[in-house]
Parts: sequence; C-alpha cells; structure tokens
Amino acid sequence: MKNLLYICLGTVLLTGASCKKSFLDVQSPSSVDQDFVFSSPSETFKVLAGGYEIWRGGNNGLFYDLDVVGSDAETHPEGYDAQTRHIPEGLYASEISINYASSVDGWANLYKVVTRANIIMDAIAQKEDYKSAVTAGKPNDWTQLYGEAAVFRAFAYHNLIRYFGDVPYFSKAFATPAEADSAKLVSRDLIYEGEIENLKKVEPLMYRLGEGSITAERFSRTFAQALIGKIALFAGGYSTRRTDFDYGSVQFTQLGTEMWKSKYVRRTDYKKFYETAKTYLKACVDAPGSAYLIVTDGRGADYNNPFQRNFQYNMDLLVSPESLFEVGETQGQFSERPYAFGRPSGGGGSNAYPCKSYGQSRMHPAFYYGDYDPKDLRRDVTVTVTSNSGNASETMIDFAPGSREKGGLSNNKWDESRMTKPWTAAQRASGVNWTQMRMADVILMLAEAYAELGDESSAKAELKKVRTRAFAAADQTAKVDGYINPLSGDALKEAILQERKLEFAGEGLRRDDLIRTGKLPAKIKALRDLQKAMVADLRSKGSYTFANGNTIPDSIYVKKVNVSSLGMTKMLTTQCNVAETDATYPVRFPSWRGNCDQWTSIGTAASGNRSLAIKGLFRRIDHRSQEAADLVKDGYVKTAWGAAIVANEAQYTTSIFKGYSDAYVASGVPPRYLLPLSAETIAKSNGRISNGYGFAQQ
Repeated sequence: MKNLLYICLGTVLLTGASCKKSFLDVQSPSSVDQDFVFSSPSETFKVLAGGYEIWRGGNNGLFYDLDVVGSDAETHPEGYDAQTRHIPEGLYASEISINYASSVDGWANLYKVVTRANIIMDAIAQKEDYKSAVTAGKPNDWTQLYGEAAVFRAFAYHNLIRYFGDVPYFSKAFATPAEADSAKLVSRDLIYEGEIENLKKVEPLMYRLGEGSITAERFSRTFAQALIGKIALFAGGYSTRRTDFDYGSVQFTQLGTEMWKSKYVRRTDYKKFYETAKTYLKACVDAPGSAYLIVTDGRGADYNNPFQRNFQYNMDLLVSPESLFEVGETQGQFSERPYAFGRPSGGGGSNAYPCKSYGQSRMHPAFYYGDYDPKDLRRDVTVTVTSNSGNASETMIDFAPGSREKGGLSNNKWDESRMTKPWTAAQRASGVNWTQMRMADVILMLAEAYAELGDESSAKAELKKVRTRAFAAADQTAKVDGYINPLSGDALKEAILQERKLEFAGEGLRRDDLIRTGKLPAKIKALRDLQKAMVADLRSKGSYTFANGNTIPDSIYVKKVNVSSLGMTKMLTTQCNVAETDATYPVRFPSWRGNCDQWTSIGTAASGNRSLAIKGLFRRIDHRSQEAADLVKDGYVKTAWGAAIVANEAQYTTSIFKGYSDAYVASGVPPRYLLPLSAETIAKSNGRISNGYGFAQQ
C-alpha cells in the first residue's frame, strides 16, 4: 500500500558513537564515509527515510497523552486518577515527575530528527548539483531532499515549542557532545523566525504534491507552505511564557495575571505573523498540487457524505487526496488508528472481529449534543455511540469510566469494521496512516488569518468552503449562507474557531487552537459549567436540552436485531437517508455504525442479532408511557444513558481540567499546559538550563 519504505540501513544511520554524555542524548556525525552516504539522491533518501521512521512514533506519546484528549471537545476514557497522563492533560492539579516518560521520549526523538536534518542539509549544501539548482531557481531531486530535511527541522521545533516552550536551538549539525552541552534555552521567537525564514528559502525549490513522484507520505512544497502558515499563527498567537527568561526587545499583550513566574501573552506585533500566514496559506490553497478539499462523494446516494469520504481513504489504506502529509503505516506494524484514535472494540488482542481497540480518543457529551447542528454531516462521522464488540457485533457505548465500550462517546473517524481489508490477526496493527495536515486545516487557517487582518469577505469565502460540505444541498441556504453572511468582527473569528472544532475533533488540533487564540481559560469554564448544568437536569428532570435543541436523556431503548429481517443487506451503515418513520431508522440512525459485513459467516457470534436498534437517543421517552411499554413489548430494553453520567458526575464535571479551577479562571491565572524538562537535561547543561512554570529542578 505505502510507497514510502522506511529504510534504516546500518551504513547510512550516521550513528558512530552515540553522544551519551550529551544532555540531548542525540547522535552526531561519525566517521562513516559521508561521500558515499550522500553520493546520490537515492542514497541520501535512505538517510532521510530514517527521519520519517523516527517521526512515525517520535511524538506519538505526547499526542496520545495531551493533544487528542485535552480540549473542550476531546477527553480521555478512564477515571481521572487512573493515569498519570491526566495530570498534565488537565493542567496540573498535582505535580508529576519531571522525568515523565512521554515527554522525555518525545524530547529525545524530536532532537534526533533535528540532528539528522541538520546533517542532511549540511551535506547536500556542498553538492554542485544542488548549488546550480539554487542558482537557477529550479527544483531538482537535491533541492527537494534539502527541503524535506528543512521541513523536518522546522516541524520538530514547532512541536518542541508546543510541548516545552523555549528550547535549545541548533541550526547546524554539531560534531561533538561538547557542542550540545554548551546549549542553552533560546527564545521561541528566535526559533519561530529562524525556521520560517529557512522554510521560505527552501519551499520554492521543492516539488508540489504530485510532482516528482512526491505523495502526501513525504514533505512537499505544498506542505512546506502550509507549515509556514501554521508556525506563523503560533508565533503570532498567545502562549504561556516565563517571566524569569529574557525575551529581548519583544513586547507583549498580557491576559490575566502572573503565576508560577509565568504569564499568558502574545506579541504586540503579532499581525506581521498573520500577514506571513496569509501569504503562504493562500499560496498553498491557490496552487496545492494534487491535493484538494473533497467536496463530492461519488460512492452513490447511500453515502453522500464527502466529509466521511476523506477518512474512508485512510481506511482503504490509500492516501487521501485531501491530505498534505500522512505518516505512513503498513499493516502488521505498530499503528494507533483505530486502536487509540477510532471506534473502540472489546475484542481480544489477536484473531478477533475486530481485535481490541482501546479508544483513547473520546468526546465530551456536551460537545456531541450541544455543538453539532442536528443536520451537520460531520457529527456521526466524528462521534460514535456504539462500539464493536470484538465478536462481529455491535454494543452500546457506556459512560462509566474505562476503555473499549466504556469511557464515553468515542472518536468514529476511523473504524476497523469499515476497512476494506480489516486486519484481524493482532491489535494495533491496522496500517491506517496518521494524517497530520489536510486541506480543510489550511483553508480554515487562511480564514483565520484573513479575519484577524480585517479582510472579512475573504475570511467568509474560505469558511464557506469547509462549512458547505458539512450540509446537504437542501440545508445550504439556512445552515451555510444564513449562518455565515451576518458574521463580523469577533463573531466571525469565533465562528472560524468553532468550525475548526467541528471539523477536527478527534484529530488533536483543538487544544492548541484554544491556547494560541487566548480562549483556553474561558472555554474550560464554559464546558465545565455546561456539563454541570447537564448533570443537574439529568438528575432532577431525566434529561437536558441544549441551546441547539438537542436533548440528552437519562435512558434509551435498545434492541439487538438481525438487519436481514428489516430488508437490509448490510450491517455496516452509511449516511442515514430514511425517514424517522421507516422501520430501519433505529438501526441506520445515528449513521456510520454497525459491524463489518465480511464477518457475517464466522461462527463466533451467538446469533444473527448483531446490530443495534436505538430509540430515544435525542429525546426522552418516559418509562411510564405507553410508548415505553410498547417498546419493551417489541423487545427493546431500557438502558442507562445520561444516568451513567450522573452516576460518574466527577468524571464529567469537576475532573475536567482539574488543575485549572474556576478561581483560576476568575483571577486570570496563566494556563500551565507545558511540560517540564527532565532532570538529565538540567543536570547535563552545566547550569545553562532550568525548569520554569513552577516545575521542580530535579
């Protein structure tokens, strides 16, 4: 399936002696004959491919622990006290060891990528074919490889700053451990500006997607332009910064107060970065190579959901045309989709249907019920109310903390049951790629840049591109034009941010969106208050109705069915296109669930009743009513739904961002979302590096 093979041959690893005495614990150039290692583009790519292999898992742990679970849309499945990772995710209700494993590993891997990138760039820069291409301003294989290395370095520093704040900065390869140990923390402003300028130099000499055999499994000019835009938005956005660190002449606008010797600020000259973002995001949108926003679904009327079509490419083990970059995976090797970031399964570790899927990526009930318009085609693709049983059947999600079928509403963008060729031999080996940027992201970032710079008509035009595909043709006037046209000022900016929430839930972007726009404190409070109100009404009234008209009930009615008895030929449902009065509606709605049709012949299921009919998911059915009695008579079982949220109240209220109390919100305490530097990093820096933000030093 994958075109990019991650080859790490011993002769091109550039390992030599590992710099174990360096606080960075990264590798330096060795006595390997670099004339051979970089003798041709094909040999050089072998070194570059090692970078892609490191990247495949380099910051996966931190994405798992923080990015995909720590927002006002996304959360974790277990009880708060079950995992140490919930402490940094929830902004530190207590302290953790500064040697937290995921952060130590992420730090080391990202610097390995930086080091490899610098070695590659230094070597290629000496090539005459590279020099002549630069002089001519015409891309060739050498300039493409150089550009890929430059993107690696910029992307690595982007992630290091996201997780750690100000970090050591190396723009050249170092030859000895002593050079690494002489490092000190460098202002994120200098790193942002340095990497943006370097990317500006290299991107014109890279191939766009579709040129030079470059696919979205490699970095391209298309991606480089988008990355410039993304980094620029972060550079011009809010972040928590140390007050015991010298940021030079940079001036800031501050939100709230100071605490932990830190403050929540953004640069006063932030608009220059938004101008940069606008320029390069527009260049990407205007000339994206082979990438495009998927706006039609050619699979037929039973599907008719272009948003879901993007994720189906992933599950078909194909690179999506909407992707700018996907981390390549191969079936049989370790991969997280859908195991951690998709529809859960209660199956065993091997030879199950499907195998175990833990379901790390969960959604707040207030997000599912309260944020999505009932007609938004993204809702059921993004969030599932049922899981795979692991035994070729479907089971209801349980709001009790846990994993698999427990843990609350789950990410539905990836589902092993929906794969063309499901991998049932072992868990965590599906081969589904990790999409790290797609066109919808670029378009909405461009809309944000336009709005911040006052070009509201252009901002609306970009916003409309993404929102249009989220609604059926009949709903365009009311849900797209009627929604967007009146927007202006802060309302427009908020609408763009909200569209990103609806579009990218479960993809790990929302947490950073809230941080860099200065909205994190207010959104934490709003979510917590909303779910407290939801719990109170569920307890006292048996239901809660959100502002959009959606109602979450305390219980629902569920029946196991054999879809063939309803005239359906498939268990795996698509977009629900039948009326509520249709007999198949309780099985088809919500859309995008069921179970894999390839497994109907296996002998592990007890009967043919493998699918679930659900009634009362968005309205309360009074258990004393005639309707309830008729449902029970028809074989439906009253099943706890919102009542399970009430029974686990803390999980859905006070444990949300437990480290950032209402009092902190009221007094403007800076959000403490960063990670500590390890004891080894501090100890081996010869006094040049220390922890900030209230973290320990050892």
